Amino acid sequence: MRFSVNKNPLLIVLVVSLIPIGFIGLTMEEGAEGWIGLVILLLISIPLLWALFQSYHEMTDEELIIVFGPIRKRVPFRDIKEVKYSYNPLSSPAWTMKRLEIRYSNYKSILVSTPQDDLEFKKQLEARCPDAEIRI
Repeated sequence: MRFSVNKNPLLIVLVVSLIPIGFIGLTMEEGAEGWIGLVILLLISIPLLWALFQSYHEMTDEELIIVFGPIRKRVPFRDIKEVKYSYNPLSSPAWTMKRLEIRYSNYKSILVSTPQDDLEFKKQLEARCPDAEIRI
């Protein structure tokens, strides 16, 4: 089962505007500086655009797969100990300030974007992780 993630519209506008800003900078700068700026912006914006269109959580029979563009993380359901909300903006890439903290194994955790249908996500997690503490 696949769950789309919530996305903050302001972050979407910011990411989508990076490429035109790079081309505007290219036309304003003469010489190599404009090209260097464009390359830097493309190196930043391509993974972000990838993440904009490829961010989701997927539940298989045995694991939770978290996808954020080129980043993929697999967490076996048997290892999940706790799932709760977090508002820490400095910890991981996500499309919203409200995130899920998934604690698994021994003292490992990951912060991820919240799913759009968090009630169904919670229901599915509770069914697959009966020993975990799900507080969402």
